[in-house]
Amino acid sequence: MDDGAGGRMDDDPEGGRAAPAAVRTVRTADGPVSVHTFPGVTVPRGVRRPVLVAFHGWTDSGECFAPLAEALGRRWPVLAPDAPAHGGTRWAPAPEYVVADHARGGVAVVDAAIRLAGRRGPVVLLGHSMGALTAARVAAARPGVVRHLLLEDPARTTMRRVRSSAARLAALERLRGMSDDALRAEIVAEAPDWPDDEYGPWMRSKRQVDPAHVAVPVDWGEPLAALLADVRCPVTLVRGDPARGGIVSATAARRCASVCPGGCDVVALPTGHNPRREARTRFVATLAATLGRHER
Repeated sequence: MDDGAGGRMDDDPEGGRAAPAAVRTVRTADGPVSVHTFPGVTVPRGVRRPVLVAFHGWTDSGECFAPLAEALGRRWPVLAPDAPAHGGTRWAPAPEYVVADHARGGVAVVDAAIRLAGRRGPVVLLGHSMGALTAARVAAARPGVVRHLLLEDPARTTMRRVRSSAARLAALERLRGMSDDALRAEIVAEAPDWPDDEYGPWMRSKRQVDPAHVAVPVDWGEPLAALLADVRCPVTLVRGDPARGGIVSATAARRCASVCPGGCDVVALPTGHNPRREARTRFVATLAATLGRHER
């Protein structure tokens, strides 16, 4: 379904329950972007709740935010695009996989947010890991639209040694070669504290990702601190614990916070690289408070 085909969803015949999730398409100069949409519940006329646009991490997909949308009680509409080579968004093979290119599709999704969400409202951005870089770029590109930026254990806060393309491709192909039962057993063993509804989307995202983008070098672009210097809205940075697998140190978080013109709150959770999955209750509380702050 094209993004221009949607109408208002405020008049929900189911008496306040959210409409079913759907996958829609936004047309861009770079090609179509697949967007997972999780409509919010009906709100009283005149009330404007923000729309959450969420950008996923490497080898995940927009579907991986389905459990979060449900955990938020569908109070707010959630739009979750698939990055190039992930989910339903295709990637044209190139010598490098350029993360900065994702921002063009992200801006297009934000520009289509009213049609996709079926209602007007301010936009709040969420980005996990790789998706945090896209979220920061989109926030800088749409300062009059984006009211808040929330980063979940973002990438590029420090210079890290990156595995070779061959090693990354081998790791992905190993996962993709497993049966569903073996793949589920692997992620359950690795992340036993995730809520059960997180495993299915994670598994499907690994089946859908295009291995071609893993076989080439990745251009991660500017460090996150450089991107945040251009973000005018308030920022919340939620980080995990490096001792548990998080990728943002306390020092790096302070450095990023210090450059944010609109201010930045840092929230440290006792998790690894997936705070929303590993500490759902506390992450949802932080995100809900942020979204609630921008209700009208």
